[in-house]
Amino acid sequence: MAASAGHSNANLEAIVYRTNTGTTSMVSVVTAASNGRPSYEETLSQQQQQQPRQPTQVDLTEIDGGLAMLLDRSRQSLISCKETVLFLKNRAKVEEDYGRSLQKLALNTLKTMDRPGSNHQSTQQASWQRLVEAHETMASNRMKFSITLSEMSDFLSSYVKTKEAVRRKLKDTEQRYQRAIEESELLLEKARTKYEVQCSEWERLLLKTSGSKPDGGHAAAAAAGGAAGGGSSQSTAQSAISKTRNVGNAVSGIFGKHKGTTQESLERLGQEAGVKAKVANEAYKRLLQQTNAMRRDFYDVQLPKILASVMGLIEEVDQFLKFSLGKYAYTYESAILADAITLKPMDGAGLPGMVEMVGGIDSKADLDAYLMATAKHGGRIDRASIPYKEYEMSTVARLYACPKRIFGVPLASQLERDNQQIPLILVKCTGAIEAFGLQNEGIYRQSGQSSQVNKLRNEFDLDAEIVDLQGSSHISDINNVASVLKMYLRELPCGLVPATQRSAMMAYFPAEDLDAGMTDAEAAAAMPQYDQGVGLDQKITGLVGAIKSMPAPNQATLAYLFAHLDKVQAFQEFNMMNSENLSIVFGPTILPAGSDPTSAAVDIRRSAKLVKFLLDFRKAIFDAV
Repeated sequence: MAASAGHSNANLEAIVYRTNTGTTSMVSVVTAASNGRPSYEETLSQQQQQQPRQPTQVDLTEIDGGLAMLLDRSRQSLISCKETVLFLKNRAKVEEDYGRSLQKLALNTLKTMDRPGSNHQSTQQASWQRLVEAHETMASNRMKFSITLSEMSDFLSSYVKTKEAVRRKLKDTEQRYQRAIEESELLLEKARTKYEVQCSEWERLLLKTSGSKPDGGHAAAAAAGGAAGGGSSQSTAQSAISKTRNVGNAVSGIFGKHKGTTQESLERLGQEAGVKAKVANEAYKRLLQQTNAMRRDFYDVQLPKILASVMGLIEEVDQFLKFSLGKYAYTYESAILADAITLKPMDGAGLPGMVEMVGGIDSKADLDAYLMATAKHGGRIDRASIPYKEYEMSTVARLYACPKRIFGVPLASQLERDNQQIPLILVKCTGAIEAFGLQNEGIYRQSGQSSQVNKLRNEFDLDAEIVDLQGSSHISDINNVASVLKMYLRELPCGLVPATQRSAMMAYFPAEDLDAGMTDAEAAAAMPQYDQGVGLDQKITGLVGAIKSMPAPNQATLAYLFAHLDKVQAFQEFNMMNSENLSIVFGPTILPAGSDPTSAAVDIRRSAKLVKFLLDFRKAIFDAV
């Protein structure tokens, strides 16, 4: 054990030497910064001299499972080394990240100092530059410290792998000896069993030959035991004697089985059994001697060697781990000391510390120098008033900010605002219908899609001038265009026909002329052909006078609308919209009912009759206007 421990110390010294040579770069840096501080190797040597190695107080060769205890302890030591490897690796990563971040910050700050317009002559700029350069030096120190930690981690990791192989080899060696002993003991057990079986058979034949006398049986058993055992232990003889105590039944059975056997054959079989018993005895004693020799060699020679090797491995690993941790602590202390010396140089170095750098800033002198330098190139203050500059909005934004609304706006107001004679919505909608919808069945009677109608209404209400119905998607369903036109006419505040003219025109179609109990459609369909006599001329003359008395915008718009409706009814064989159907749709639209709900239904029917009359005699009426 002592020799093994001495060998482990020699290995540790060699490892310490290799580690020292592998980390000289950082040690040289921190040693220079420590200003005469003793190296870690010198400190470790002094500690080893002050703490002599104490011998182990436990004799593990006498403890069952002692090797397993040492192997488990060595595994724990190697696990501690692996944890140290992981710590050093992560610690190196932390230092590397910190060093790189600090270095990047310092470099970027130095670049900003070189930007055009910086005052490089100021004391603040000079002190600030020295401060940043000190940070760059500390970043370099931390990068070197990170490299040292990485080297220590890699070397310790390689060392652990090597020692794990040594531990595995020692464990395999012990297991190989144990398997050999177990196999030898198994063969020994088989030889002992065979020996006992042969002796038992010989004993049985002796008893059969000598008869069933008690004294003779015991004497034969004793003779068999003495001849077969020879130098065997007393326990074997006692076992043989005990087997004869219940031999009565067995003997009778034997004699029953070998009833015809002669005395000579029994003696011959007994002699053969005695020879076999002696051979088995010799084989048993030979294997017993070999097994005991193998056990003595293992427990007296090999096991102590293996224990000594494992003990040396544990001591070496623990010492190396202690050395590595101490090396880390010393290197870390040296790195911190290097940063401290960078921040505050030692007395006599002739270099200012950070506090002295900041103390050298003369803010008043820097301000005076700056003002003197910049005042030479400064211009005069412009005291003139700032002119107003209107913001130029986009066309779409201007439309949303100031929309040209037409729905719900008086007809005269919107035409005057837009400088138009006829509302653009009327011109564009009727133009689209005349181009794409004159043959559309139920035009003006069919309603469009509510969402599309509202969308088109919003476009017209934003600016009717920019709406293009000829090339838009609205013409895919011309009923949308017709619906928005009817909506526009319904929402005119005073209606297309003013109240005064509406009353004068409706007077020619009194309620008494309506058939009671008929619906609007039935009444329109049942309208008689107009009389060509004096009454008809009076109606036309009266309607012409009422239209002439309208304001010019209403008069022109009404004439334009009825000219369009006349074109629609010209295609009634396709669109099914004759003057009667059109009058039902446009009667309430351009001639809304009064405020009295009791007469609303009658007013709608009267307005339908008026619109039909205007359509039927459009040329005579509007040409005279």
